[in-house]
Amino acid sequence: MNSPLSAQHSTGEAPAIVLPEPHSIFLARAERFDALALHHSLGEWLGFVGRLSRAQHKALEAAGTDLTPPAAETLERARKHRIPPVSVATFQRPLVWHDILRNIVGDLLENAPIGARETLDALLVTSAEELDKLAEKQLNGEPERADMARLPYIAAAMQVVFTSIASQLDASALPLMEAHSTCPVCGSHPVVSVIRSEGPVAGLRYVHCTLCNTEWQVPHATCVSCGDQERVTLHEVDGDDGIARAESCGACESYMKLIVQGRNVRVDPIADDLASVALDVLVDDAGFVRSGPNYLLIGTEA
Repeated sequence: MNSPLSAQHSTGEAPAIVLPEPHSIFLARAERFDALALHHSLGEWLGFVGRLSRAQHKALEAAGTDLTPPAAETLERARKHRIPPVSVATFQRPLVWHDILRNIVGDLLENAPIGARETLDALLVTSAEELDKLAEKQLNGEPERADMARLPYIAAAMQVVFTSIASQLDASALPLMEAHSTCPVCGSHPVVSVIRSEGPVAGLRYVHCTLCNTEWQVPHATCVSCGDQERVTLHEVDGDDGIARAESCGACESYMKLIVQGRNVRVDPIADDLASVALDVLVDDAGFVRSGPNYLLIGTEA
């Protein structure tokens, strides 16, 4: 099961911030993708993204000690000024991320669908300078249409980097950001929120960072984007299993999915988000805009 509760939170108290478990997060995600793919209309696609998650797991394990957190003084400065210590806007990405990307791509090339193979082959011969430019576009939210096929793989490597570093921090030394929509580790947006069902976090709502896999607590029935509590509405797809719902906000006209772990203890925020695209269509048609991206949203041509 992909539980976010790490050993450092074994006191029985519900933590405000939960850091990712590096040795299980991507592997558990891959297993969830595999399960979801079995009887899904998008099974082949979900299976491919599952293989991507498994490649991320292998790449993180291979990176070992090459990924380290910022120096103590940098962490203290971030805490003092209440800013994310590994901010995507300022953090100097380690050069090893190029190797991480190539390891992921190399693993995926075996038995890759034709539509994905061309993109993967191209990434293997892309210069380091161009890769850094793509990463900059991805992390700053300024992608160009011509780059869209490559960016999910760039993001996959970035997720490995930021997840590894996030896992080495001290959650108790991290303050929550003023905005619910800002990750306290890297400053990215959350992809979904999860109603957790086990241990000290049972019944609580955590939002899940699309980049570093950190989770932080947000009150129920609160818009993650603007904080409104008066115009929040729940949406569900008729006849669905109830694992994924959407919470829309009439104040800012955004929405975010709720993944309910009580419906299946093995839910994964990223996987269950991608498996519930029908819910996105439903809420999009109602006039709401998704509040945070899923970086692994690879085009269905893959």
